[in-house]
Amino acid sequence: MSEKFECEVMDWDLFYELSKNTAEKIIASRFKPDFMVGLARGGWVLSRVLCDFLGVKDLVSLKVEHWGVTATPDGSAQIKYPFRIELRGRKVLIVDDITDTGESMMVAKEYVETMNPQVVKTATLRTIKGSKFTPDYYGDEISWRWVVFPWNYNEDMCNIVPKAAADGAPPEEVARRLKVNNSLDLSASEVESILKEAKRRKV
Repeated sequence: MSEKFECEVMDWDLFYELSKNTAEKIIASRFKPDFMVGLARGGWVLSRVLCDFLGVKDLVSLKVEHWGVTATPDGSAQIKYPFRIELRGRKVLIVDDITDTGESMMVAKEYVETMNPQVVKTATLRTIKGSKFTPDYYGDEISWRWVVFPWNYNEDMCNIVPKAAADGAPPEEVARRLKVNNSLDLSASEVESILKEAKRRKV
C-alpha cells in the first residue's frame, strides 16, 4: 500500500510565477548579487531563471545531498562535490527549490562563507512553515507537503507509484490509492506508464 503523505504537483506556470515573485523581492530589497550558487539538483532551474531576472552572469553548482528517496530524508545534509572559488568581495546568492528541513541550505551557506564573500544571501522558490532555516527570499510559504516539481515529476512518480502497486493491484485501484493517500490525480493509463518506466529504472 502507498504511504500516506500529501503531494502537490507543480506546473511550469506556477513555477514561473513564484520565480518572478522571488526575483521581485530580491530587487525590492536592493540586494544585487554578482555570483550565484545553485544547489544541485533542485536549485538548478530556479538559479538559472533568477540569473535571467537579476542579470547575474556567474553561476556555479554545488551538490548537497539530503533527500534519498522521495519524501525520505537520507541522513544529514552533506556536500558531495565541494569546490574552491575565490569569492572575496563577491555578493553571493545561494538558490534551492525549497527549504523543507532547511539543512541543505544551512550546510551550503556555511560552506560558501568559508570563501570570504562580502555577503551571502539565500533564496528558494518555496519554504515550509517550521523549517529550521528560513531563506532571505522565497516565492511563497506553505504547510508541509511533498512538492513534485516539473523537472522532477518522473523521478518522484517512479518512487511513489510502485509502492501503491506493490501487492499487484490493478491500475485503477492504484490510482484510487494515490488519490486517497497522496492527493495525486493519475489515470489508470498514467499509472501503467509510470510502472513501466519504474521497471526500466529498476526502482
